[in-house]
Amino acid sequence: MSHELPKAYDPSIIEERWARYWVEEHLFDTSTPKDTDESSKKFTLLLPPPNVTGRLHMGHMLNQTEMDILTRWHRMRGETSVWVPGTDHAGIATQMMVERQLASEGTNRRELGREAFVNRVWQWKEIYGGAILDQMKRLGASVDWSREYFTMDDRLSIAVKECFVRLWEQGLIYRGAYIVNWDPAIQTAVSDLEVEHEERLGKIYHIRYPLADGTGSIVVATTRPETMLGDVAVAVNPTDERYIALIGKLVKLPLSGVNGGPEREIPILADDWAKPEFGTGAVKVTPAHDPNDFAIGQRHGLPNLSILDETAHVALPGSLYDGMERYAAREKIVEDLRASDLLVEIKDHTLSIGLSQRTGVVIEPRLSQQWFIKIQPLADKAIEAVDKGYIRFTPDQYRKTYDEWMKNIHDWCISRQLWWGHRIPAWHCAKCAEITVAREAPTTCGKCGAKELTQETDVLDTWFSSGLLPFTVFGWPGAEGADGLTPDLAAFYPTELLVTGFDILFFWVARMIMLGCHFMLDVPMPDGSKRTLKDAVPFREVYIHALVRDAERQKMSKTKGNVIDPIEIVTKYGTDAVRFTLASMASPGTDIAFNEGRTEGYRAFANKIWNAARFLFMQIDRAKEAGYKVSMPSGGAISDLPADTPLETRWIFGRLNAVCEEIERALADYRFDEAAAAVYQFFWGEFCDWYLELVKLRLEFGEGAEQNPTTALTLASLVAVFEAALRLLSPFMPFLTEELWHALYEGNPPAKSIALTRYPQASDYTADDASVAAMTTLQELITTVRALRKELGVPEKESAPIQLHAENHVRALANTNRDMLAKLARVSDVGFANDPLSGSNARSTAGFDVTVIYERQIDVVAERERLTKELGKLEKGLAAAERQLGNEAFMAKAPAHIVEGLRKQAAETKMLHEKATAALNALPVA
Repeated sequence: MSHELPKAYDPSIIEERWARYWVEEHLFDTSTPKDTDESSKKFTLLLPPPNVTGRLHMGHMLNQTEMDILTRWHRMRGETSVWVPGTDHAGIATQMMVERQLASEGTNRRELGREAFVNRVWQWKEIYGGAILDQMKRLGASVDWSREYFTMDDRLSIAVKECFVRLWEQGLIYRGAYIVNWDPAIQTAVSDLEVEHEERLGKIYHIRYPLADGTGSIVVATTRPETMLGDVAVAVNPTDERYIALIGKLVKLPLSGVNGGPEREIPILADDWAKPEFGTGAVKVTPAHDPNDFAIGQRHGLPNLSILDETAHVALPGSLYDGMERYAAREKIVEDLRASDLLVEIKDHTLSIGLSQRTGVVIEPRLSQQWFIKIQPLADKAIEAVDKGYIRFTPDQYRKTYDEWMKNIHDWCISRQLWWGHRIPAWHCAKCAEITVAREAPTTCGKCGAKELTQETDVLDTWFSSGLLPFTVFGWPGAEGADGLTPDLAAFYPTELLVTGFDILFFWVARMIMLGCHFMLDVPMPDGSKRTLKDAVPFREVYIHALVRDAERQKMSKTKGNVIDPIEIVTKYGTDAVRFTLASMASPGTDIAFNEGRTEGYRAFANKIWNAARFLFMQIDRAKEAGYKVSMPSGGAISDLPADTPLETRWIFGRLNAVCEEIERALADYRFDEAAAAVYQFFWGEFCDWYLELVKLRLEFGEGAEQNPTTALTLASLVAVFEAALRLLSPFMPFLTEELWHALYEGNPPAKSIALTRYPQASDYTADDASVAAMTTLQELITTVRALRKELGVPEKESAPIQLHAENHVRALANTNRDMLAKLARVSDVGFANDPLSGSNARSTAGFDVTVIYERQIDVVAERERLTKELGKLEKGLAAAERQLGNEAFMAKAPAHIVEGLRKQAAETKMLHEKATAALNALPVA
């Protein structure tokens, strides 16, 4: 690879090539270190596994950009860095995809049978399941692809089974009939977290239940009249005086005798759940179809009567309503109640409707046999781990959210009525109904010895297997009979960081903390000592990233039509520009309003760097032609500069020191925006806009023996600074920096990738406050003269003299850097004035007055307007300073350096105010 770069920067040409190179060369694969000394630095994190059905969206891209920046940064700092990728089998989503495919073929899973259906899903996964990981590879994620996992890999499946069996043996898993959230579309239970609640206008129905003794009736209020077919009681509050006399009596259940069926009588009972202020104060009790009713039934020993099947159709053979869909049954029941004069009234009523996240259908509370994990003692350990600081949340507000949820958590329903997933390792005896949970399929019942055993048809909740990932991906439980400590676990557990979104804080993050703290306490430390809770946690830190919204800060949704496809944006502007856009807006707790205009701006930033590289390579070639020896930088520290080093070179190395420190602090605090701003300002603002222009003064290559040592030093410094800047930028823009870094070394670099070099550290470059301060003054002088020249209408290519009034050190600075002023501000001569300067040709700063000597017709009105505006700003500044300096409470508490800074700023503002006033008074009267 040569110095020759195409004139135009085109990311589409370079990105696919480098993405392929990184994967094919296995650059980010990390072998397990033999030395597990705790003093050795490591950085390990897991990719939140996207669904195997997934495609990349902007949330994924933000998450992966942040993770990749951090991983590259830590790797370049010399830490053993492992970013583990993988995909989740996504039980519900994947089964739905394949079932839709089967429906298009005119068949379904039941016709296929379970084994054939599961084989069909595996076939689908092999063809379509890697799409999102392929997209990650194209976008350059520096993950360790040798460690890629799928949550139903054989190795992970063994670990999932082992966890289930151990929890069962510890008495922490049980099976029972409880009310669950039932999705009638896919016919499975879903967790509370997979239910979205939506306010909708519904109805409340008042229905008359006649007393069995014929003495009257009681009016019941309900929002779901169809479930009255499963009523087993009516409940009233024990303190409700309207109904005290009715407690213990029986009522006739309306419509129970329709179509010749037996008429049922049910009791009126007292329970605190009935609220006198709701509806009529009397409520029907249907334990099999409502969680609160189920609790009432448990308290009063009531039967559970299920009247809806898995598809939410009425299942009452012989009933007039048998086979009817739930809402059709509601309409028919209301019609029949009205015809029987049992419908008292219908009122509008706002309801909170639970909708399945997966299918969008209304959830049906349903009594079902399910498998549960007892949440204690798992939750207590997980709470303690965060309380004691073993796990830190950023932003910290999520620690409180986590704590509140964990302290109110219920037992976890871990079974799903699906065919795709980890099948529960439990077998039912047909003879005695005993349940056998085992690692291998039993041949006989352990209780009665019968051989008629049937495996449980349910599979495990996807979040159960993904909750185990922090230790199962590193080989737990290891060989049979071992203590569970594998070489990978010894080296990489706990992981350092989890980067994820708020939406799976409870789905996944809390599950991992509970399961990790529970299982890993039994695994010894690498030195054989007992592991404590501090080292049982799955990760040390959790960083919750923000949402990516559209440019108007609206949440993206297909309904609104404002979804941004990251692949389209990448195709248009390049991956680096999109990454930098996200990084530049990412800070803890702040959502990102994605603006394509900013991406276009960062595409221009990449182009600026490309052109800077072309200029640099041209200088290297010129130097070589002139006989200069040009050595390439080693990437090490540059701390000793010769005494005669030009000011701009001492300045740029001093700025390198400061920007390295700034980026280090920002990334440590997850302030991606501040880190991106720092490297952007350094590379574009200081290196390209200033340093490249200044070094042109020094890069005059003579031929033969008369070689200028300043020229040689300047070129070597220019190359070293550019190379360091590429390394600084590399985690943010990996493709551009890889291309230019290899080109700099003409295809013979010191490492296979810039990502495998050392990240610049502040200690690599000497802090030079004096040079930075001097250069800052010169920059201010140059920009002030430029602005004044523009106002005065000085032709761009015409030079003009200036007069300067300043303290001696500023005079000396201007005098010794006349070449710099001539080059960058078109200054033909510098004169010095002993008295302050004023007038329309003068401008004042806190450090100097300067006049451009150029005759022009003064626009007195415009100048008066400008000075009046300036005075207004200065007066506001003085008033604010006086308020602060006059605030005794503030002055008593503020640090000395803050007070001193305020006083200095106030004095400078006062001086500028006086100069502006004098300039205004000196203007001729219009």
